[in-house]
Amino acid sequence: MIVFDAMGVLYRYGNVQGRVLIPYLRGQGCTAPEEEIRSAYRSVTLGRVTTDEFWTALGLDPRDEHYCREHALTDGAREALDELAGDGFEPACLSNDAAAWSALLRRRFGLDLRIRRWFISSDLGARKPDPAPYAAVLDGLGVPPGEVLFVDDRPANLAPARALGMRTLLFRSDDTGVAPDPGAEPCVGSMPELVAAVRSL
Repeated sequence: MIVFDAMGVLYRYGNVQGRVLIPYLRGQGCTAPEEEIRSAYRSVTLGRVTTDEFWTALGLDPRDEHYCREHALTDGAREALDELAGDGFEPACLSNDAAAWSALLRRRFGLDLRIRRWFISSDLGARKPDPAPYAAVLDGLGVPPGEVLFVDDRPANLAPARALGMRTLLFRSDDTGVAPDPGAEPCVGSMPELVAAVRSL
C-alpha cells in the first residue's frame, strides 16, 4: 500500500491556505481577517462545520465548485499512479481537507478512478499530524504498518507514520517552505522520482 497526501503531493500546492484559499477569497471580495479565515478552514477540515457554513461565515454564498477550480494537479500524478498500479501497488490517500472539496477535486482530475480509499480529515474529525488519522488509515486498510509507505510534503506529517511503523517518503513541495533533512528519510521532488524511489525501496 502507498498512502499519499493530497495537497502538496497529488495536487500542486502544499500551502493550500496561502497559495489557493486566501487569494481566492480576496478575489471574491472577502475582507475577513486572515486569522478568522484560517480558523474557519480548520473547522471545516475537522468536520465541525459544512462547506456551506464555511462560506457563509466568511460572508460569501456557497461556491465549492468555483473554488475547487483554483487547484492544480501535480505534473505526472496520474501517470505515476498508473505506473505504480501496474507494478502491483495499491494507492490510498490521507488528506487534511473538507470531504466535499476532496470529492470534487478527485472527480475533476480523475483520481477517483485510480485511488479507491480516501481518508479525509473532516470525516475522521482529526487532522495530520494528530496520530488518530494514521491509526484510522491502518484500521481501514487492514494491513500491517510495515506494508505501508506514507508520502507527504511535510516532515511533521511523516513523523507519526514512522512512529506507527510505516515507511515514509518526503515529497518536496515548492511552496511549503520546508527544507528537507537529507538524513531523515528518502526525499523526492517529482512524480517520476517518486516512482523510481518506490521501486527501489
